[in-house]
Amino acid sequence: MPFEEDFITVLREWVEESMHRSMHAFIRHNRASALSLSQANSLFRLYHHGASPVNDLADHLGITMAAVSQLLAPLEDAGLIKRTEAPTDRRVKIIDLTEKGVQSVRESMRARHAWLDDLASIMTEQDKDSILPALSTLNKYTKKLKDDLHRHNTQPNMQ
Repeated sequence: MPFEEDFITVLREWVEESMHRSMHAFIRHNRASALSLSQANSLFRLYHHGASPVNDLADHLGITMAAVSQLLAPLEDAGLIKRTEAPTDRRVKIIDLTEKGVQSVRESMRARHAWLDDLASIMTEQDKDSILPALSTLNKYTKKLKDDLHRHNTQPNMQ
């Protein structure tokens, strides 16, 4: 099993280094934007999952409805989100990103990924050619794990 151990060790090293660099850039960008991590998390959630009822955001963040409303107020004031009523129940408020909110998330992602441009710039074309198929394979298996997890989470519990 030495190969398996080496593979896992190198994979962990890559994940740790890439996460460190990405998170450092994200936090630096986030401080400049004056958003809390919970506010940034809310914007990313809306970006990746679409419009959401306030109670879903509260559940996602693990906070109360009152707390999520306080958290969202500055985002609405800044024009990053909009609140509307659910068409089927006026009591339910739906939160969605504005175009400004979408651009804010995209800027954050660009900042978080900027180090990859630096990495690519120091690599040779031969290195890139040899790494690209492996990264594509890694992405394929990562997507499979995500799809499997989604299927598992959406199946009814048969107890």
